[in-house]
Amino acid sequence: MSETDKYDLTIYEGTAWYYSRYRPKYPPSLLRILRENFQLDGTGRLLDLGCGPGPVAIALAHLFDEVLAMDPDDAMRAEGERIARERGIGNIQWQFGGSKDLSRELGQFRLVTMGNSFHWMDRARTLDALYDLVTDGGGIAVVGEGAPIPPPPPTRWRAAINTVLKRYLPDRQISWEPPGPPPEERHEVYIARSRFKDLLSYSESFDVEWTVDSMIGNLYSMSFCSRRVLGDHVDAFERDVRAAILAAEPSGILLGEPPEFFAYMAWKR
Repeated sequence: MSETDKYDLTIYEGTAWYYSRYRPKYPPSLLRILRENFQLDGTGRLLDLGCGPGPVAIALAHLFDEVLAMDPDDAMRAEGERIARERGIGNIQWQFGGSKDLSRELGQFRLVTMGNSFHWMDRARTLDALYDLVTDGGGIAVVGEGAPIPPPPPTRWRAAINTVLKRYLPDRQISWEPPGPPPEERHEVYIARSRFKDLLSYSESFDVEWTVDSMIGNLYSMSFCSRRVLGDHVDAFERDVRAAILAAEPSGILLGEPPEFFAYMAWKR
């Protein structure tokens, strides 16, 4: 999650419940790509940095002896721990912390993953610190999902949502609306400049079918559009979003916006 000189523990306040239920689920290729490229066989340790409610840590836990899931947001870790417990997964340790807490005291790791969290970090500094924590032959994987770059034109229902967002949150940047980071600020550039070697990229689009309710839940999982940010305007916002979506798509089934799953992998040689 977000890291400044001190942890900003409020940016995702109140979103953990929505985050675990309404963010797009990683496609099966997440497991396949990491297992095959890092030859994961149920041994060694995984560090999932910026773990949130654990979508990566939980998916990969069976491929390691032990998983350390770190995040500075207490509610996110608690949600991840609840999900892991319900699924009978007992080899994950949930720990407060982020990229500024990386030290040799954490031990050595066969793989370090960062899922939808790397952009919040001082990326150059984080990669330098991680290099010393990864075992020889191990590596890192920055994974996530988002709009392709450049993003496609918005669907009618997404354009309708954006209109409502701009009315309620005029000073907030809508995370999917800008054209994306400039080339020199993309994740793979930072990894290529680090001590990690043999950068390998993977991407694919996958389909997501939204309903009006699941889309509203997804909006509430965002740092810029959480219920805390909306405050007393939550009820009016939800009413207006619902009306705008149904005006654009009366069926209430929202298609045509396939997110892109990406993985940037590199090794300690």
